[in-house]
Amino acid sequence: MASETDQISANAGARPEELPPVKPPSAGFIVQLFLIPALIVMAIVAVWALFGKLADSDNDWKQLATELGSSNEHRRWRAAEGLAQLLRNEQLAPPKDDQGLATNPVVIESLTKMLSESLASTTITDADIPHQEFLARTLAILDDDKKTLPVLAEGMKDSQNIEVRKSSLMAVASIAGRHFDRVTGYSDAIARKEPVPPLSERNLPLTSPTISDAAVLEQLRRSAQDSSPVVRQLAGFALGNVSGPESLAQLKVMLNDGNRQAQANAAVGLARNGSNECVPALIRLLKESMKPLVYQPEPDATPQDAQQAEARYQIEESQIARNCLKAVEELWPQIGADERTELRSVIGQIKDEFFSPNVRQQAGELLKSIE
Repeated sequence: MASETDQISANAGARPEELPPVKPPSAGFIVQLFLIPALIVMAIVAVWALFGKLADSDNDWKQLATELGSSNEHRRWRAAEGLAQLLRNEQLAPPKDDQGLATNPVVIESLTKMLSESLASTTITDADIPHQEFLARTLAILDDDKKTLPVLAEGMKDSQNIEVRKSSLMAVASIAGRHFDRVTGYSDAIARKEPVPPLSERNLPLTSPTISDAAVLEQLRRSAQDSSPVVRQLAGFALGNVSGPESLAQLKVMLNDGNRQAQANAAVGLARNGSNECVPALIRLLKESMKPLVYQPEPDATPQDAQQAEARYQIEESQIARNCLKAVEELWPQIGADERTELRSVIGQIKDEFFSPNVRQQAGELLKSIE
């Protein structure tokens, strides 16, 4: 057997043609070795710079608030967008020591004044509408009902653009929802990382609404009877969060609305308030959500129109089914025996036959929990 030394010597004396050929690196290898790490480093630097910029802008909110009064329209809207971004940042990471911008009087006064003046303008252009929508949604973050709600009531009026009305309704629903969660103990449970108390322990139904602005309540009443289905849908959602006897009475009427999504929002709003009167509507909505779309094409309709109609139908019906199933889950302990039997049957059918796998899964999990 050759020694280790002899083997090394033999290798050293090997002819050059016996060595493996040297190949130049491929383009893919160079990309993996140099370009991809460089891109990763650049991305890290960009993220660091972005957070650094946001941190710096946190010290400039006073400047942004001042620029809201600028005569330059572009500067005003850039300042509004900057303040809105700071408010959203605080929602994700609430300040511990300093006062938050959502309760800052200067910020609140500046943003509400800007939207109020824009809504009152007699020369509103198409370019103003997105700005009004943006401001209405931003007001939902602010924590001063006396300042924000009167302005949002103006935004809800039927004389305003439909998109502005929708944004104002969503803002009111968000504000009322915060108050509802606080009053019913939901927020405290989440803050303490405890299980959410059942409906029977949330002091429901509430004896008074979560917001008291008369103008907003009047606009909600009108919106619940509006000719636009989407306005009625949003009104139903908002009324469930506003609560109180008058809101619940309006929701009961909306159970017979001509629009299924408005009916569903009314039923879910009643369930959120612990009312059993929505159970027949929930059963009906769940049954109807499994029916196929009855598509009536226009004379000039294309196959793509039919596909889009089917896609919209499935999205809407899936959302209705999911919301109704969640409402049934919350109300279950106080639902009567006969309605429970009917609900078990329809939920089982949804579990087996619904076109959306997510909804089928939700129905299956609900069946397990109620059994």
